[in-house]
Amino acid sequence: GVKLLQALGLNPGGWEDHSILHSKNDLEEAFGHFLGKGAAAERFFSDKDAFSDIAQIASEFPGAQ
Repeated sequence: GVKLLQALGLNPGGWEDHSILHSKNDLEEAFGHFLGKGAAAERFFSDKDAFSDIAQIASEFPGAQ
């Protein structure tokens, strides 16, 4: 998780829950929110292009999955 955020140029932070993710910034905030609680979460990503970019980066960077 953290390595993927770093590969995306993001840092876990923001500490805000989003029921639907619309951007990489929303992902960053939601990740920080749940990381702080030590909990896992699943969220729908509404922007298919941003989601595809994230999936592509995850597949290319070792340890960023």
